[in-house]
Amino acid sequence: MYQSIIRDPGGEGLIRIQPDICGQHTTVVNGSILIVPPGTTAFVAINGILTHPYGPGRYEILTGVDPFFVRLRNALTHGDSGTSVSVFFVATEKSKFIKLGTGEFPFREHRFNLTMKALASCNLSVSIVDPLKVLRKLVGSYSSAFSCDDIDPCIEQMVLSPVREALSKEIGKLDVTEFNSKLSHIGSLATPTIKTGLFEYGIKLERFDIAAINIPETEISRLKALEQEYASGKTRTDIELDNLQRVWNGNVSNRTLSEMMTGIPSRGQAPFSGNSNATCSNTGGMASMMMEMMMLTQMFPKLQEPISEMARHTDMFGNSSNSAQENTSSADSPPPMPNRYKRCPSCNGNVTRNNSVCPICGYRFNERND
Repeated sequence: MYQSIIRDPGGEGLIRIQPDICGQHTTVVNGSILIVPPGTTAFVAINGILTHPYGPGRYEILTGVDPFFVRLRNALTHGDSGTSVSVFFVATEKSKFIKLGTGEFPFREHRFNLTMKALASCNLSVSIVDPLKVLRKLVGSYSSAFSCDDIDPCIEQMVLSPVREALSKEIGKLDVTEFNSKLSHIGSLATPTIKTGLFEYGIKLERFDIAAINIPETEISRLKALEQEYASGKTRTDIELDNLQRVWNGNVSNRTLSEMMTGIPSRGQAPFSGNSNATCSNTGGMASMMMEMMMLTQMFPKLQEPISEMARHTDMFGNSSNSAQENTSSADSPPPMPNRYKRCPSCNGNVTRNNSVCPICGYRFNERND
């Protein structure tokens, strides 16, 4: 049977295929016609090698092969000519909706740096902007039995790789409990990465939504065990810090030395106001100061004994105190210093003791009176 007209088989797929048009039962001869519908680009693949694209239109195929020689070739090769020819019709003005399950993919839990597994369900719409890039990923990896039923699984596998990569990156920034409450947020953050990945295949991402993100129960159990250990190690410290913040009104770092030693704040806890509670606030502050002084008084005898013991064993304090006491007891007391001036009985002025006449009034001193 001679293939006189090669046309688009139709359907909802982005890529349709006329497989093996030069097989045992069909063949293309000189004068056959290729019809490409609007919004479609056709490529002929001969033994895995793509020809130039055919846009919308009607093309006559000139093979130069006479039907008699075709029958002779089939008779000699038992219908296997050793040549595989297929025609791909790629829709360039059409998008396809895909419901995609990602399967298990790893991600990094940011609090404990734990590698976990997740599963996601996505909805996306894609279109083909570069048919040649898409077909280069497909052509050459299929057998002669490759059909339209094999196209959609191949496209889904190409879409799946950037989707898994983007989701693994974005959900690693959030807590596990936030996954299903921020599905639209995760989808919007993952969309640029998915678009870039699909563009490398010649596919354009029209829309992307995440339906759900699930964590296996075994992974949740591992995370709960780590959270329990973390909470048990932090509970006591958190309670102590909370108590300190309650006592010092949140200013734990501004405590004084006496407050840290006694544990009693030096300020009243109630804020000052203009009502009658101000007296209570000041009374509380005075009471705390009195309690602080009492505790320091009780602590002073205990601190005095170590200090006196240190002074007794220290040569500097012991030797200096002993030598000072010995020198004080053994030394004679010095005689009193004589007066350097005498008083004039006439003018009541101060006169040097060795003067016999007052320089102020001229009074002459009598040696017997002196």
